[in-house]
Amino acid sequence: MKNFLNKTVNHILLLFFKENKVLKNNIIDPELRKKCAYLEAWLSIMCNLVLSAIMFLFGLSLNSIALLANATHTASDVLSSLVVLLGFKFSSLPADDKHPFGHGRIEFLATLVISVLLIIIGFEFAINSYHRYLTNSLVLGSYPVVAIMVLAALFKLWMAEFSAQLGRRTKTAVLIADAWHHKTDGFAMILVVISILSSEYGYYRVDAILGAIISILIIYTGITLLKDSLSKLIGEAAEKDIVKEIENSVRFIPEVVSMHKVKIHDYGSHKEITLHIQLSSHMGLIEAHNISEKVEREIESRVHCKAIVHPEPLSDISRS
Repeated sequence: MKNFLNKTVNHILLLFFKENKVLKNNIIDPELRKKCAYLEAWLSIMCNLVLSAIMFLFGLSLNSIALLANATHTASDVLSSLVVLLGFKFSSLPADDKHPFGHGRIEFLATLVISVLLIIIGFEFAINSYHRYLTNSLVLGSYPVVAIMVLAALFKLWMAEFSAQLGRRTKTAVLIADAWHHKTDGFAMILVVISILSSEYGYYRVDAILGAIISILIIYTGITLLKDSLSKLIGEAAEKDIVKEIENSVRFIPEVVSMHKVKIHDYGSHKEITLHIQLSSHMGLIEAHNISEKVEREIESRVHCKAIVHPEPLSDISRS
């Protein structure tokens, strides 16, 4: 199943971009990252508009609160995708006097907005489910609707994998956040299928109970994404793979004895990296400067960043 998902994702990416570098696991080209985000957002918008319209009509015809709420949840995915578009649009703005490191952290703000939307929708869903449980409202069953909802759920789970893969390849938190939105919607659709089947046999309160379960799932996902986006905005430790790339860059330069005081400031698609390297105390100032620039170029070739390297004589290691 995993291989099938990977193949379909790769096929779509090649279909749209017609270049093999989009298949890489570490896409650092800002323009390609933006194109990937736009592809995911527009695909989500078109598919979610169709799915939400279908579910809304089915929800009205069957009087299913779970189906109507899930239609609303799917429609909210459109707002999330618009946030992705706006987030990438503004985060790709060039640096200016007021924002010398660019506007990349707008990506994290976009993720935060998506998480808040999820929490709000989750609470509204829970309230509606509670009222429907008290009234034990009639819910009609329908096998054709069940079949359509199963197909819709599978499609949403595929969309979740598509968004997650793009997010992992481009190191884009907002796409991973949108993937969670697709995934919760897919699981919600599966629960809706159960509620419709239960209603076919007269168990109307199952619709409200499963609606409450779906709301808890949505709220939990929103809180998780909220914590993650806030952590990145506050400033958290760099990912291990980035630190490893820096270490490999330094090892690539034989004159460097060691490194320390590595600091990484994350601005979304752009990073500012500073570190100290230790060189032989017999090395001249010009040679030390040239080696520092060599290390900077090597780091920048591996990580999309601006690197600043400060050289130190090896004799100063005890004071560092």
